[in-house]
Amino acid sequence: MSSPRLARRLLFAASGLILTLPAARAEDAADDAGRPAARLGTVVISGDKLKRSELESTQSVGTRSGRQIDEQANVTLQDVASRLANVGTTQGLTIRGIPLYGPGGGSGKTATVTVDGVAQEAAGASIADLSVWDVEAVEVLRGPQSTNQGRNALAGAVVMKTRGPTDDWDLRGRVSMGNQDTRRVAVAGGGALVKDLAAFRIAAEAHRDAGGLFNETRQDKRWNHDDGGTFRGKLRLTPFGDSYQALLTYADVRLDTGRPYAEATLRKPQERISLANEGGHQKTRARSLALEQNWSWAGAEWTWLSTWARNHYDRAYDYDETELNQGTSATLIDDRHQSHELRANFETRVGGNKLKGVAGLFMSRGSQDDDYLYTVPVSYVLGVFGQCPSVAACEAAYKADFVRRRNLNKERVSNRAVFGEFDYTIDRLTLTAGVRYDHEAQDRDIGSETDGTTPTAARIVQLLRANSVIAPDGTQVLNTRYSAWLPKLAARYELTRDWQAGLAVQRGYRTGGVNYSYQRGANAYEPEYTTNYDLSLKGQPLPGLLLAVNAYRVDWRDQQVNVGANSLDVYYVNAGRSRLHGLEFELRGQAAPGLELFGALGVSRTRFQDFSVPSGNYSGKQFPGSPRQTASLGFSWKRGDWTLNSDVVYEGGTYSEAVNDASTRSPGHVVLNAKLAYQLAPRVRAFAYGANLFDQTYAVYRWNTTSTRQVLTLGAGRTVGLGLEAQL
Repeated sequence: MSSPRLARRLLFAASGLILTLPAARAEDAADDAGRPAARLGTVVISGDKLKRSELESTQSVGTRSGRQIDEQANVTLQDVASRLANVGTTQGLTIRGIPLYGPGGGSGKTATVTVDGVAQEAAGASIADLSVWDVEAVEVLRGPQSTNQGRNALAGAVVMKTRGPTDDWDLRGRVSMGNQDTRRVAVAGGGALVKDLAAFRIAAEAHRDAGGLFNETRQDKRWNHDDGGTFRGKLRLTPFGDSYQALLTYADVRLDTGRPYAEATLRKPQERISLANEGGHQKTRARSLALEQNWSWAGAEWTWLSTWARNHYDRAYDYDETELNQGTSATLIDDRHQSHELRANFETRVGGNKLKGVAGLFMSRGSQDDDYLYTVPVSYVLGVFGQCPSVAACEAAYKADFVRRRNLNKERVSNRAVFGEFDYTIDRLTLTAGVRYDHEAQDRDIGSETDGTTPTAARIVQLLRANSVIAPDGTQVLNTRYSAWLPKLAARYELTRDWQAGLAVQRGYRTGGVNYSYQRGANAYEPEYTTNYDLSLKGQPLPGLLLAVNAYRVDWRDQQVNVGANSLDVYYVNAGRSRLHGLEFELRGQAAPGLELFGALGVSRTRFQDFSVPSGNYSGKQFPGSPRQTASLGFSWKRGDWTLNSDVVYEGGTYSEAVNDASTRSPGHVVLNAKLAYQLAPRVRAFAYGANLFDQTYAVYRWNTTSTRQVLTLGAGRTVGLGLEAQL
């Protein structure tokens, strides 16, 4: 049965299950899930600096509250985001079909992920690593965040806000255990140190997961393990009452993960076997500090947000992920970032009509030191550069000879911006105008060291260098400066009290950068830009239900594409052009007392219009890592002491490469998840959970590591477990 057909059947099955659920008792309507319909869509979007509610914004937004997240079988930010329209998560984060690092390559991101105002810039970190324990809300803002974020947010933004301190004391904890040696322990709590003056909150979680892959060559049962922990501490100070507040947040995340690749040529995917003969690991530590100050002055609400982050990343892996002796790779990255933003929110009346605005200044500064070490066979290097007429002969002749290449990168980046956005309301019509001016400076020192592991290999390296086949070693200094204007225009019309229609046009951009080619050396490339058109319709089709519909088109120019001639000649230039369009539907709310529904459908079409490189002409092709459909349907049902939450999630098929070759296509997949909780006592709850309950085996990424071998990344297998949660 095809994945789309299976997805449709499961969606219909889930719909039937929801429709046959009996109504809960009347007293359940008093629960937090049963909020009055009038409050739907009125919660302020924390990722919107103009502090609009969801109904007031033309922005396409998917949200989940902390309560909704706790009721579902969620443990990471990826779990939450995967339920939202046009958000792909299997090949890393994609929003509206745009991969996080772009469809054609490049070093800058296309979407910003922030936690408590701090951009998550740590190398190797992803939304799959961010815990949602003690979270207040998660938002996915689809489309460019021109005024809000500026650089590196042309696809959108993911915003997570954790629970803050209050004067009321509380303490909660959770423990859970499941298959694959899965364990999680979490605690959170806090209260007033001095009432109405100082309060704190602490949250911590530790987890351990064997992963499910077995390395047959190394006899390692925890080959793709996932271990780690998160600590967060917050201190809120209100020395002058409501007129001033300072919130200090410290976070420390530690991750230790294995390698995700399973053998696809010599083993069946459902066996979940790796044959890599070299060890592999990925370790990340990300620490951050944020100080957010809020005060009132001169008729405006002021916010000054300062953030500091320091990250360390250590990775080592088998270069070909097979039992063959094809080399290794190791990476060390240390980076530091700081940012400061001062903004003012105000409301006034102009010409008898309401004017609501935000204006601010932004600056950031960051440094990153990279150390990449590759050790690959001489036969591989000669083959890539066309210096080896017979691969088999070269492999036999140079079986013990390897080329060792070390790339060193020292990067310094500074960004300055001024921004403003304003809503002007005339009766039922609201007009929006915004602009952001970004100026960025990048300074990089790119160095390389190349040698051989044997005398024979060293001589071959010298010959390749002497004949200009590979670039000479040394250090290159590259400095780039550029500026970007990011305008935004929008209009919103109140059709009725419960329905709003809107139109928005805005510009997005992704920063330029530097890449390194073995053949040509270092190269700097420029930013790329998008023009985005959004139509929106939001309202309440039935009391208690919120429906949001968005249609969009994106024109992308100066696209960063790799025009390298082979796998060792990575060379980015601004030569691509693309077009995207799609639809998003999101429905959520109370269908009956005690019954809450969630539904999302995303349709995305991506296409290169101009992408011709030495390896082929990809014009007309679909973006790699870009699902054409995403869908989810779920419910949360409460009756007495029981709470049942279940959902079905579908993500369409993706290609691993721009060539759109069938051998690297991963079909679409559907997973069923559920969580059942029972209130043992007023403050004690037991629960059972399950993810991918049908134990679907599906690939999310395929990689041809040699001419005859392929490995793949598999989606997580069935996970089931039990847990206990208590609150004081």
